[in-house]
Amino acid sequence: MKNNDPALVSAYEQALLRTEMRLLPITLSVLKQAARLRAVHNLRTPDAIHAATAIDTGCVAFITNDRAFKQVPALPVQVLDELLV
Repeated sequence: MKNNDPALVSAYEQALLRTEMRLLPITLSVLKQAARLRAVHNLRTPDAIHAATAIDTGCVAFITNDRAFKQVPALPVQVLDELLV
């Protein structure tokens, strides 16, 4: 949206609507865990919510290029750049 690229926006929307993708609600439990993660690991709020959701749902692989997530011990982080080396 920042680059005013409707095709890219559409591609992201389609990726989020695919059957392989599950969108989960943000629960009170997730918000409490996110607050703890934010306080302990200094994550930004959206990142803390993302990590807390992954932990809460038993995520087996948290794929990212943001190495900051590696500081969260309960999160099974896979950094793309490290996998592609």
